[in-house]
Amino acid sequence: MKRKILVTIILFTILLNCFSTIIMAANNNVANNKTTNETNQVDNTTKNQNTTSQNKIENNVENKDTNTTEEKSENTLENNTDKKNENKVENKTEVKNETKSENKIENNTNNTEKENKTENKVENQINKAEEEKIDMSDEIDTQSSQEGRAIESNGVQYRTHVQYDGWQNWKSNGDVSGTSGRSLRLEGINIKLTGDIASKVKIKYQVHVQYDGWQNWKSNGEMAGTEGRSLRLEAIRIKLEDTEDYSVMYRVHVQYDGWQDWKKDGEMAGTEGRSLRLEAIQIKIVPKIKVALINLDTAYNGSVYYSPSTINVSGWKMANVSNTKMKVYIDNSTTPIDDAQITYKKRDDVISAIQGYGTSKENEKPGFSFNINGSNMQSGTHTIKIVVYSKNDEKIQELESKIKIDRDLHVQYNAHVQYDGWQAWKVDGEMSGTEGRSLRVEALNIKLLNAPAGAGIIYRAHVQYDGWQAWKSNGQMAGTSGRSLRVEALEIKLQNMSNYTVEYQVHIQDYGWSGWYIDGETAGTVGQGKRIEAIRIRIVPKYKRNYSGIDVSEFNHSINWALVKRSGVEFAMIRVGYRGYGTEGNFKEDANFRINIESAKKAGVPVGIYFVTQATNRNEAIEEANWVINKLKGYSIDYPVAIDIERSAKPNGLGRADGLDKNTRTYLAKTFCQTIQSAGYTPLVYTNVDWATNKLDMSQLSAYDTWIASYKQNIQSGPSYNGKYAIWQHTSSGKIDGILGNVDLNICYKKY
Repeated sequence: MKRKILVTIILFTILLNCFSTIIMAANNNVANNKTTNETNQVDNTTKNQNTTSQNKIENNVENKDTNTTEEKSENTLENNTDKKNENKVENKTEVKNETKSENKIENNTNNTEKENKTENKVENQINKAEEEKIDMSDEIDTQSSQEGRAIESNGVQYRTHVQYDGWQNWKSNGDVSGTSGRSLRLEGINIKLTGDIASKVKIKYQVHVQYDGWQNWKSNGEMAGTEGRSLRLEAIRIKLEDTEDYSVMYRVHVQYDGWQDWKKDGEMAGTEGRSLRLEAIQIKIVPKIKVALINLDTAYNGSVYYSPSTINVSGWKMANVSNTKMKVYIDNSTTPIDDAQITYKKRDDVISAIQGYGTSKENEKPGFSFNINGSNMQSGTHTIKIVVYSKNDEKIQELESKIKIDRDLHVQYNAHVQYDGWQAWKVDGEMSGTEGRSLRVEALNIKLLNAPAGAGIIYRAHVQYDGWQAWKSNGQMAGTSGRSLRVEALEIKLQNMSNYTVEYQVHIQDYGWSGWYIDGETAGTVGQGKRIEAIRIRIVPKYKRNYSGIDVSEFNHSINWALVKRSGVEFAMIRVGYRGYGTEGNFKEDANFRINIESAKKAGVPVGIYFVTQATNRNEAIEEANWVINKLKGYSIDYPVAIDIERSAKPNGLGRADGLDKNTRTYLAKTFCQTIQSAGYTPLVYTNVDWATNKLDMSQLSAYDTWIASYKQNIQSGPSYNGKYAIWQHTSSGKIDGILGNVDLNICYKKY
């Protein structure tokens, strides 16, 4: 019995060993088959990525390795193949032949492999065609004739030195050199040409290196960058020399940014000043992409010419091909100006500054100049079109410049400003000088443009230490240059121009912008030591010099503003309120303020407002001004905001502000005006002749217009006041339709 059991065990063991051997052999066959299929899959995937059919499997696998280090099966395949047979294409065939000699258990796999072979054959043809194409979608305005085929017989090879990896194998014609997805920096690069052009054309390249900046240009295989210093490449420029037929295109993979757009012929790829590494690069040689750049130094877009007899047009053109031609067309003409009218000259400054548009070899004389007859050009906009053609009459680039011919009357002026020197010319109300920088105007030039024959403009400046200078005219300098003296006041007049008025305003130290002054009035201050910081000047048609107006309050009761308008009233000053003269100094809005301002504006009467002050200190003056500003919210006014400074109605002159001294009262008036002006309104000082003479220092208030009260039966004689004034209140017993009883009448002598 025991013997039978022993024999059974022995037979079972022998059978088990036989079956194990068979199963192991089958597994080996399947494993070999799987390896073959994986190899085919790698090959197919690589072909779908537009890699040439002649490339080594090693390169295909290495390209996948740069994308991810975690694809273990592909890395294993790469390592095994590297050690055995360098992964050449013929080795792939050997693997397939070996597979065919295996057991019939792999028939299904072989059928699939045959299908793959058929697909691969078709795919190879597609890939070959795809290899010959150039992706021009990222290029700028290239000609359709240049889109198409890459240069097969002539190409470029390049290799990069990569962090940790060292020098990679040479790549060519658009292949990726470097890594993507591994965050490794490029540290160095070699580039060289291949094919027929290698002996005729020079390739040059320049890199921007961490800490070092831009290195010198390298060429024809020399190393650019560094080795052994662990410094990143941050940008690169590549260009070809000695060729009219080819361009070099390149793009880089930048840290954080990814792949940039394609660059060409010396343009910078990468970044500068951002400390970002280059991680990969592609380079290819393509048919010449012809580019040109045109720049105008004069007659550039937006230029204005005042009644010109001749217009000079000058500038430069650069192109990356030789023997370019330039044609110039004026307005809608289809006939260019005569080539003989254009002169060319060398421009070394342009050659050294402009990259990517050729060198001095292609651009021997990039500068150009020609004249246009402007005497017969009508007022309005005109077009100058410049077109650059190749030697084969192929249009490369064009530029259109819109210029304006102006034959209307203008005033032009410029200021010499502390630290800045002479500023550019300004015209017709534009600001010359500065605002908010506390810089003095030291001198001015003023002149007329397109003025009638015999007309002119004269002006004089009040200068620190010197006082009033002599009158200057038609572009002469008023003020000083090189002496650091401030201009404190200005007066401007027109000559032989009876149909026009000159208006001007100045920005005064501590005060801000003054109102507009006209025809010889003094703008600025005299005796206060305040600098003028800016000026505006404009010429306008002559307008009426006096306007009839009224000033009203709740004491005038209900007003029919439509009748007031029809009676000839041209403006109204409306009381907004007052501060009480008692100790508390409470504010009080005029009972009829809102109905008056709304009804007057509805009737078409221009309005200003006034406030009766009783401020005794600076804070109260500011408080009064802000109270007025708040009351004006929601209303627009045409005339100034006036501060009414006069004796209070309290008997014996015992109002809270009646006893202020002259300097304090003046200071508070100035504070009120400055606050009003800062809010965008025009301030105005109302007072009577007695107070203007004895209670206020009007010289300290000369930056603001004066509204003077001086009652006269005969308005032809004017007020009994020697100072400047913009409005004269000449009676308190006037009669106007629409107002019951007496009303104050005024004459305004300027246009607000």
